[in-house]
Amino acid sequence: METWKMFLATIFLAASFDFIRAQRIVCRKASVGDVVFLVDASNNPQHARSVRNFLNILVNSFNVSRETIRMGLAQYSDAPHSEFLLSTYHCKVDVLRHIQRLQFKSGGNKLGLALQFILDHHFQEGAGSRASQGVPQVAVVVSSGQAEDHIREPAEAFKKAGILLYAVGIGNAARAELREIASSPKEKFTSFVPRVSGLVSLAQKLQPELCDTLAKAAQLVDPVSPACREVALADIVFLVDSSTSIGPQNFQKVKNFLYSIVLGLDISSDRVQVALAQYNDNIYPAFQLNQYPLKSVVLEHILNLPYRTGGTNTGSALEFIRTNYLTESGGSRAKDRVPQIVILVTDGESNDEVQDAADQLKEDGVIVYVVGVNVQDVQELKKIASEPYEKFLFNTENFNILQEFSGSLLQTLCSAVEGKIKEYTKAYADVVFLVDTSQETSRASFQWMWNFIARTVSMLEVGRDKYQIGLAQYGDQGHTEFLFNTYKTQNEMMSHIRERFVLRGGSRRTGKALWYLHQTFLQEAAGSRILQGIPQFAVVITSGKSEDEAWDTAQTLREKGVKVVSVGVQQADRGELEGIGSPALVYDVQGEDGIRQISQDVSMVIQGTGEPEFRTQATEEAIVACPTAIPADLVFLIEEFSRARQSNFQQVVSFLKTTVNSLSIHPDALRIALVFYSEEPRLEFSLDTFQSSAKILEHLDKLTYQGRRGRTKTGAALDFLRNEVFIQEKGGRSHQGVRQIAVVITEGFSQDNVSRPASHLRRAGVTIYAVGTQHASDSKDLEKMATYPPWKHAIPLESFLQLFVVGSKLKNQLCPEIVGKKAFFPGMGYALQEGCVNIEKADIYFLMDGSGSISPEDFLEMKVFMNEVIKMFQIGPDRVRFGVIQYSDKMKSKFILSQYTNVAELKAAIDDIQQGGGGTATGEALSNMTRVFADTARINVAQYLIVITDGKSSDPVAEAAERLRVDGVVIYAIGVRDADVTELQEIAKDKVFFVYEFDSLKAIQQEVVQDICSSETCKNRKADIIFLIDGSESISPKDFEKMKEFMERMVNQSNISADEIQIGLLQFSSTPQEEFRLNQYSSKVDILRAILAVQQMNDGTRTGKALNFTLPFFDSSRGGRPNILQYLIVITDGVSQDNVAIPAKALRDRNIIIFAIGVGEAKSSQLFEITNDRDNIYYEEKFESLQNLEKKILYKVCNPQGCSMDLSVGIDISTPAKQVQQKLQELLPELMQRLALLSNLSCGTPGQINPRFRYLLPGSNGQLIFDSGFEKYSDETIQKFLAHQVEKNSYMDVDFLQSLGDNAINLSSAKVKVLLVFTDGLDDDLERLKIASELLRSRGKGRSCPPLPGLLPPGTEALQLSRGCVSPSRWSSVPRS
Repeated sequence: METWKMFLATIFLAASFDFIRAQRIVCRKASVGDVVFLVDASNNPQHARSVRNFLNILVNSFNVSRETIRMGLAQYSDAPHSEFLLSTYHCKVDVLRHIQRLQFKSGGNKLGLALQFILDHHFQEGAGSRASQGVPQVAVVVSSGQAEDHIREPAEAFKKAGILLYAVGIGNAARAELREIASSPKEKFTSFVPRVSGLVSLAQKLQPELCDTLAKAAQLVDPVSPACREVALADIVFLVDSSTSIGPQNFQKVKNFLYSIVLGLDISSDRVQVALAQYNDNIYPAFQLNQYPLKSVVLEHILNLPYRTGGTNTGSALEFIRTNYLTESGGSRAKDRVPQIVILVTDGESNDEVQDAADQLKEDGVIVYVVGVNVQDVQELKKIASEPYEKFLFNTENFNILQEFSGSLLQTLCSAVEGKIKEYTKAYADVVFLVDTSQETSRASFQWMWNFIARTVSMLEVGRDKYQIGLAQYGDQGHTEFLFNTYKTQNEMMSHIRERFVLRGGSRRTGKALWYLHQTFLQEAAGSRILQGIPQFAVVITSGKSEDEAWDTAQTLREKGVKVVSVGVQQADRGELEGIGSPALVYDVQGEDGIRQISQDVSMVIQGTGEPEFRTQATEEAIVACPTAIPADLVFLIEEFSRARQSNFQQVVSFLKTTVNSLSIHPDALRIALVFYSEEPRLEFSLDTFQSSAKILEHLDKLTYQGRRGRTKTGAALDFLRNEVFIQEKGGRSHQGVRQIAVVITEGFSQDNVSRPASHLRRAGVTIYAVGTQHASDSKDLEKMATYPPWKHAIPLESFLQLFVVGSKLKNQLCPEIVGKKAFFPGMGYALQEGCVNIEKADIYFLMDGSGSISPEDFLEMKVFMNEVIKMFQIGPDRVRFGVIQYSDKMKSKFILSQYTNVAELKAAIDDIQQGGGGTATGEALSNMTRVFADTARINVAQYLIVITDGKSSDPVAEAAERLRVDGVVIYAIGVRDADVTELQEIAKDKVFFVYEFDSLKAIQQEVVQDICSSETCKNRKADIIFLIDGSESISPKDFEKMKEFMERMVNQSNISADEIQIGLLQFSSTPQEEFRLNQYSSKVDILRAILAVQQMNDGTRTGKALNFTLPFFDSSRGGRPNILQYLIVITDGVSQDNVAIPAKALRDRNIIIFAIGVGEAKSSQLFEITNDRDNIYYEEKFESLQNLEKKILYKVCNPQGCSMDLSVGIDISTPAKQVQQKLQELLPELMQRLALLSNLSCGTPGQINPRFRYLLPGSNGQLIFDSGFEKYSDETIQKFLAHQVEKNSYMDVDFLQSLGDNAINLSSAKVKVLLVFTDGLDDDLERLKIASELLRSRGKGRSCPPLPGLLPPGTEALQLSRGCVSPSRWSSVPRS
């Protein structure tokens, strides 16, 4: 039988080959190429044969082998599947045999996912792709339906990768989608057949087109000239004379010449860029610098360049190139210090003037080559060409020998570029001198200042791309003498200083002058190169103490990355100089000899040769600041910078050294690894390579710049970290529970997807900090990579001069600061750990997106999120109820509110939910929820809807969401990945959360629950809240606005009225001032208007003075209500210049609760002096991180911890008896009533504690049979509890005690937690019970608990819990009768 089957199969295969042979047209033109077919598997199985024949026809027409044409194949439906890679088969017969066996896996149509898949798995060097060798890359995609996911991003990735894509549509395929993914011209690369039977004829049509495409692409790829292999960067514009005098035949020779030049260059978007324009009487732009990053495309355009006729206007053509081509919009990278080159090819004299246009180009730093053909007036060519002429001017006798010049021109060209790059990459700086010329500056002191500036500048190599110098003076106002870009030579500067630099007088306001310098000089328009990472120096020369505060503004400059040098003459104040200058950059001038020495010292500092001995000093600081870092595996992933950004590499190395110095490296504590990447990642050293800081620093000292190789692929580098770096074999310790941290530093956007690889890395337990400048920030790559919340973990920088911000953040995370005799980690704010205990009743639905764009792994993350949320509430039929509705293009599955009444049942039901698949019709789902709430929710019970979706809805959502809000439903919208934020806001207004990947859902779970809790617990809450905000100069206007936005959000979430929450506002700087009092406004609108009108004071930081000023504002005479809880919220960004402890204690002694929010340079030790409570300190690195902090603080305001007590009650009756039952019915209500009236035992303030009661009855399996939930005293609840108790025997053993103890802690947020256990005798060993009690106590981390003396009758066992600690109040027993 088997023999018979084999015979039939052979016959069938042979017949198929005969069919193909009959149709075959062998492509002999295409000698090399990599072709990958991607086939839609959702086709009807009956159509499979037509698809196989289509593939057979195309494959059979090529010469398939390892050296020539390689073939790959993948299919897709819901998920992509690789059939064979480019490297799998090297013989056509093997490829055809595989195609004939091809079986399709039916399902959905995830085209976007499939495109990304073949890009990541087929078009890779490891899979057989030869793209790096210049081999043409082609994809042929066959689709039979509309895509169910997003295709734009992967389609763009194909274009960026230079892969040519043919899109073939069948039947229901969306033509618009085919055009979107296809290469250009769209008409050539897009095909469509209405029926699958048409594929065979289409294949015959595509054969010659595909052959021709591969042949042309292969011809256009040639190796880079050896002379130009080291040329990393250049922008080259060819300007070609196309006048009548040239003639068509000679013009072809010009094109051949251009072709030869371009052929020898390494062209790509991050290396050499080329542009081309023709001219005669007019200008004919061909393409600009940023238009074609592929050499093959550039060469093709040169070959197709048409010949034109006309005159010769070279002057206007040169000016056109300067103003239209060598611009940022035209693709010029001049601002990134990339060499700018113009190559002019002409055969005659110009009809217009060339001198001015040529001079302007050269003045802009452009290198101009001139290639003249039989030009008689060489003088005109000399006017245009750069010097020396022997390098930049070529004049040939005729067009026939033009080609011979291409080799020598190419060599000269690449040599000039290399020289220019070396000139650019030498370390230079921008230096601005700020000179005190106030009325108190004497003539002699001014002369000293003059001499100091002249001597210092004379030691620097001044020029446009070298040291740039600026000069300003000040008294009571700042005044610019000249900007960085005003003068190009020392002579020009010195001439200005001699002739125009004079004393101007006025009072001395150094702080104001520093702010003027910040606003005027540190701008691109002023010539500053701060965004390029070029070091910035401000040399401040002053003759006396300032009338205003200077420290804050100097600190602002330092935060921007500016090194501030302070030089004092005359009566300069040493303390002020130290406040202005960066550490070790403070100088006092003593006489003429002092000027000479200090000039030399400062010039050496500026040139980087006179830095103070950095390592010793930094190490000493580190010993004080961080003697022991917490255990962590810290990996730096750093992009290899382009040559134009080589200065950034030096900044990164310096940052790494500083970071290593500030931390304690030890194999048992902190380990560090370093990876560089561009197209491929490169492990510099692993986590287990070095055992000490000294060894790492020694290695960093040897690091040399290596430059970018190929395209930037951050996603691949993130995968490398997960698979090759954070592993046990390379020193990773995740298996030991050690913190895993990755710091990604990038200057641009990635050419591959970063979101998924980052998600996988985060899922592996790695916290990701993403650091980048403007380009990376604009692309959203930082937010996609960073751990949630992005405002804490995504760090956008203006320039790499600010990398110290990252170091500060790492130090804050890894080095505990000793505050109040305890280790304190800044930024570790309040977390809602005990659950949402204050909501007694609520009906909450999840509306979860189950569409096909969500992977099974991501769908599981949604279910985990929901399970975590429900655990935070008191679940029960009369308490909080949950339901879940799944939707896609229609309702898929659901369970309603009343269906499951405890956490275990809910969890099981959520775990059983199966993904439905389909589209995303959120609007229809919201409309359906109106009926669901009406049918299942309770009247007069708070109703919530939590929507989770990963994409934009196919229908409108606003109207349906508004109907739900009108019905009283509070909506939360959680968007993931491709969700539209504007649409989310239409659904949920301001209750919107967005994350880039599903793994981040767990990070927002606390925020969502806390927001729901706050909305309920703040109802009818009374409180006086005063904001005391820092308005000092060190806070930028933008950050001051963020502070105001924080207050506005808190006002919006509070119930404002004269009988509920009152808000007041005070601002401070060097002096405090009142903005508005507590009772001044009683509506949100008025308060928000008043906050909006607040103007920043802009002076020093005197927090102690402000605290003292604040105290009377809580009095009744100024609107305060001393008989209710009063709060002060202090926000500051720096260290106070006066004492804060005494005035803060005076406030606390008045029972005013203080929250302290520190940002940036604020010190946690000083914040602790203000609050005297570590739980009330919040530290953030930047003002963006204030986002959502208002919810945490408001929750604490609405849930005061000072005077709360939760009492949990359990009863053990092993043998129920009527007498015991009667005794309990008498005893328990009486005892609970006494406790309800109990005076405060644990708070500093007198009064009632208003305890809440909870009655628990554990079953034999530890699950609760009865749980009343926390509530105020209720006789009815006690009787229900006792009724259940009668029906159940229990035993006073360890399991019983453990179950009661766990539940007493769970869902309680009270400061004092008490567990009362009534027993008729012990059913376990007394020592074992004591050990169980000790274990419960240990969960409170050793906190002491106040006893309840004389409270309980004999025979009662009482265990009291205070913040999770357990102690026996009375441990006695009654023997069993």
